[in-house]
Amino acid sequence: MSDIETVKTTGQMGLDEQDLRRLLNMSECAMFVAKPGSQIELMYANERFYSLMQCTREEFSEIYHGSVMEMILPEDRQKIRNLIARQTAVGGKIQLEHRARRKDGAVIWVSVSAHPADMKGQRVYFASCLDITQSRRNLLEAYEAKRDAELISNSIPGGVIKLRMTDFKLLYANDGFYRLAGYSKEEYQINFGDYCDRVLYPADAEMVKRQVKASVENRGLVGFEYRIISKTGDVCWSYVNGCRIDDDNGEPVYLCIIMDITKRKQLEKQFEEVAERSDIIAKFMRETTWTYDIATRVLSRGGNLDETYSNESILEGQFNESQLGEFLHPDDVERFRQALKRREEELGGHRGVYRMKDNHGEYRHMEVASVSVGDGVSDKPVKVYGITRVLDNALADSAEAEIAAASNNTKLSTKLMRIAKSSQAKFEDTLTGMIPYAKFLDKAREMLAERTDDKRYALMCADIDEFRKFSHHYGFSISNEILLKFSRVLQKFVERGGLCARVDGDYFVAIFPYQDHKTLLKKLSRMMHYQDEITNGENQIGFDTTNGLYLVEPTDNELGDMLEKADLARRSIKGIKGNHYAIYTDDLQQERFREERIIQEILDAMEKQTVEICYLPRIQGDKENVVGCTAVARIQMQDGQYLETDGILHYIERGGRLDKFSYFLLNQVCCSFGARKAKGLKTVPLAIQMTASQLSARNALSMIENIVEVQNKMDPSDLIIEVHERYFADMTSALQVALEQLCKRGYQIVISRFASHHTALHSLRTIPVKGIKFHAECFTGGKNGEREKTILKNIVIMAKELGMTVYCGGIHTKLQEEYAREIGCDMLEGEIFYGAMRNNVFEKCFLQ
Repeated sequence: MSDIETVKTTGQMGLDEQDLRRLLNMSECAMFVAKPGSQIELMYANERFYSLMQCTREEFSEIYHGSVMEMILPEDRQKIRNLIARQTAVGGKIQLEHRARRKDGAVIWVSVSAHPADMKGQRVYFASCLDITQSRRNLLEAYEAKRDAELISNSIPGGVIKLRMTDFKLLYANDGFYRLAGYSKEEYQINFGDYCDRVLYPADAEMVKRQVKASVENRGLVGFEYRIISKTGDVCWSYVNGCRIDDDNGEPVYLCIIMDITKRKQLEKQFEEVAERSDIIAKFMRETTWTYDIATRVLSRGGNLDETYSNESILEGQFNESQLGEFLHPDDVERFRQALKRREEELGGHRGVYRMKDNHGEYRHMEVASVSVGDGVSDKPVKVYGITRVLDNALADSAEAEIAAASNNTKLSTKLMRIAKSSQAKFEDTLTGMIPYAKFLDKAREMLAERTDDKRYALMCADIDEFRKFSHHYGFSISNEILLKFSRVLQKFVERGGLCARVDGDYFVAIFPYQDHKTLLKKLSRMMHYQDEITNGENQIGFDTTNGLYLVEPTDNELGDMLEKADLARRSIKGIKGNHYAIYTDDLQQERFREERIIQEILDAMEKQTVEICYLPRIQGDKENVVGCTAVARIQMQDGQYLETDGILHYIERGGRLDKFSYFLLNQVCCSFGARKAKGLKTVPLAIQMTASQLSARNALSMIENIVEVQNKMDPSDLIIEVHERYFADMTSALQVALEQLCKRGYQIVISRFASHHTALHSLRTIPVKGIKFHAECFTGGKNGEREKTILKNIVIMAKELGMTVYCGGIHTKLQEEYAREIGCDMLEGEIFYGAMRNNVFEKCFLQ
């Protein structure tokens, strides 16, 4: 190595060989000088070079034979020779990276940079080299880490992206991101470039921008759901969740994971539809679905909550023993508690009927079905699933049967035609001597078919009011006599050119000619007058009739339809006292339809138990001294108006379809008051209005006893039954017997609207009623005011001498209140004191 020449700079300073060696040995880089050739023979190397190979100069000569090529791994030598030859041919420096084996056998990576030069006329390489083993190892690890990261990101079921939020540019995206929209990476980049917002569902674009803007401004996480449009045009749901990792320029960059949640959204939609459908059906069926968690004792409810004791869907501790009495009837608490205990202890189901409070505080019969379920691990129940259904009232079911029966008879023409075909209608009526009904129809058709333009006919349908009362109370001989008398009236009425016949029972039909409307009215008036003459004589039994007429039009051809219209006129005035007639008009038809619709709405309210029951407080003395109440039923009609008890009683009196209403009302109010009494809470006497027909029914007493005493454990004295005065004025034996029995049982009977239209003074001598009740609207005043007041004062004195209580209702003004107090009424009620209020309000205000 001594043949290295002294190198002189272009300046005045020069270095000898010793100085140059010292300088080269101080370098951090390994350096050497070598001869070109296949073996690259080493001419000189500094100490750093030998240190790199972990050997001395002598050991290098011995191990590697002084050749740089010998220290390169054999499998790399040919590749290195080729690289040297290629780079030498091009000219310039030579750059190599290769593996070398050190003295200890370890393999290292070496980076060589060599420059060809001439020295003493000989071509040599001046080279430097570095140990790059660690950097190569780091590079390999980085490469492997990148590969692993790529594998991991592509293994995630969804997209992994690195996104610049300022313009939604993709800095990185795995294959899963492109699959979310159904594209390959190449297809996506051709269609949308590197921007991820191009596939957003248009309706969600603004929402996405708002979410991203908020996350960037707050330097927080990003997470939201959004929709994209796939390659096939389908709308898919995605969920993105990401964190911020700003780039070197401070741009907001987020690393995000995107999941496809389309399936989940579809299931959620299905679950929502199922839940909504169940909720709607439950509300329609008036059912409440619930889940009871046994461990937490939390009750979750859905469906029909509007009619239940609470509108809350989540209730804690509701089934605790201390709280059962808050919504269950006292008589049902223990039975419900035992059923619930069985469901908490063992798997299985149970069904039962219990009385529970509704949203008005009234007790209703409800069916509860419950099933306890386990967790699939043990046999111990963990939850109870249940459903509570408002039961259709048994009385409403009975009313429905009557509705069906009534609807079958609504089309009277069908019924009349059916009777005409019976064998009975083909023979003469032996009782009245009238022609057979079938013959009447044939002759009536002939008369109508042969009529001329100047010939007018009228059809009449008639019946006897409360005819069953006569046969039931007086026997068939009396009822037959009444039929015979009325048949004579009709025969005299239609004797000239007319026909009449008895259809069935007390139902008659007639056809007769008339000249004009004025003569027809005179003829009807004479008929009414004649009937009064034959019934009002001495030792005669009086009876009233209801008559409906239809004036035949020139265009009428169907006899059955004409009879139907005549009967509709009859039914429109049915229930009015006295002898009356009505002539069919189109307005009458509409009014009848309205009445039937209202009756049907009342029946529907009974069946669905939507009758709102309120209580009108009754005071004695001061306003604060509430000593009783009157039950007031309110039904909201389809037109939004409310129909109250007085209006309902009007329709009850028009026919038998609503006979069960008062018993329905009695059952509801007694259930609430009986529950308070069973709990030992305060109660006050309860008044309810009933009609004569309801009290005259054969099982009226047993029904009242069953509802009041058996089912609800109330005392008879707790109930005040108000009966309108007019029923006493026209007392029947059945009503008298019913009232006497009720009085003997301890029920309080009060004559309501006393001295209003009729007089019931005669009944006071025979029936031990407990009181009389005036209505303030009957206090007329005016020029006979003092005379009226004197009469009423003496009636009150008489009633009190008989041990009766005197009530007054319907007080709306201060003047009416003063009048009632002046004549001596004991108890008062009306809007001037309190309005009718729901049960829960009444209890809270007056029964605490």
